[in-house]
Amino acid sequence: MKNCDHHNADLCKQLTSCNAFVEKAQKALTDWQRDLEMKTQQLEIKMCNKKEDMHGESPTGPHALTSCFVWTSTTKPSSNGLKRW
Repeated sequence: MKNCDHHNADLCKQLTSCNAFVEKAQKALTDWQRDLEMKTQQLEIKMCNKKEDMHGESPTGPHALTSCFVWTSTTKPSSNGLKRW
């Protein structure tokens, strides 16, 4: 019986260690995704600004910036992460 209790205690320690590792990995992935979203948004803004510079002043009206995209901030990847202006 003591042998079984000792084995259960070892398994419990391993499980706790694995849970901590998974939580740390999830946080790292969330931070990485947030960083990528921010960089994507900056690149999209830069691309829009470059298009405006190439075409002179930016056009006005309801369809002025239809070719530019804005990255919406999300915590999870989604199919609608990019939204048109």
